[in-house]
Amino acid sequence: MKNKIYRFSINDKAVPSGGWSIFTRVLLALVGLAGLVLAFMFSIVLLAIAAVLALVLILYFWWKTRHLRKRFRETTDEGRVFDGESRRDDL
Repeated sequence: MKNKIYRFSINDKAVPSGGWSIFTRVLLALVGLAGLVLAFMFSIVLLAIAAVLALVLILYFWWKTRHLRKRFRETTDEGRVFDGESRRDDL
């Protein structure tokens, strides 16, 4: 069985098709691994920022609606229901 030799060319110029040395492969593997670790760390930071922002928005909404929730708790069933609408006599 013959080994086929492929020759690559860019703009009609021959490009060597030899493999990379073991040092180059190890170096590229380490660079790739470092890139994956950095991407994972960056995503964790982004998720933490998103979680803090969501918590701040929820607390802001809870704080802004505290008076409304207090009014709902203090209301009694004095209102009349007419055609599916709730009406209060004191308004």
